Amino acid sequence: MLSEACPQCSSPLLRVGQDIYCANCDRRIVYAKADEEKTADGQLVKSILPDLRDTLIGKLASLKQVIETETDTETLTRLANLMVLLLQALEKLERMGE
Repeated sequence: MLSEACPQCSSPLLRVGQDIYCANCDRRIVYAKADEEKTADGQLVKSILPDLRDTLIGKLASLKQVIETETDTETLTRLANLMVLLLQALEKLERMGE
């Protein structure tokens, strides 16, 4: 078990071999190196923003349809958390495009 927490659900992270996984989400976690982020081409990032925005909006629309028919409260809680994350990503994306 690592001292870091999952960026999505804040559960403890586990190291399995060379990989890091979230104990709750059962997802592989990948860290970006700071120097890799600094060397990213700004123009490439800006060219991806419109497509990424469309993708996020599409995911939110799909999620809306699922939420409308879901009745299980535990599932609704997970879906609501996902919706919040998507909306936060969309908000950050909008600020980047300014």
